[in-house]
Amino acid sequence: MLESTAQPACLRPNATERIEVFFSQLTDSSVAEPSEPMTVYVADIKGRGVAAFSADSGPDAERLVRDRVFRDDLMALASGGLPLWDGVSDIQVRRARPDEEARWRASHANAIRRGDIEAGEQAWVAFLVALTDPDRRKH
Repeated sequence: MLESTAQPACLRPNATERIEVFFSQLTDSSVAEPSEPMTVYVADIKGRGVAAFSADSGPDAERLVRDRVFRDDLMALASGGLPLWDGVSDIQVRRARPDEEARWRASHANAIRRGDIEAGEQAWVAFLVALTDPDRRKH
């Protein structure tokens, strides 16, 4: 199991690095001034909020969920033994609800405390579903 707490699970390290590179390509810098909070968005699949992330704008958020690396991760990661995304269903992007934004902010703050990211860095994806080990599907 990758992480099964009530808090959102986060991208595995190699996926995090790939997402950070992608985030830095979306904006001039992946580090935002603390006084400039970014908007938190959610990737929604079949009516279920799956991943929360920050972006400068709606078009930037849309670009992230259309990115091949992000979509590959959604197909590789699993919840309840099933992939988060089947590779076919629409992935909707919407602004996070207050509870989803709070979960992203808590996960982001924990990542800073653990040293996973630098203070002020916004390139962070928090999963809103419990992740399970995708290899368990093969057994």
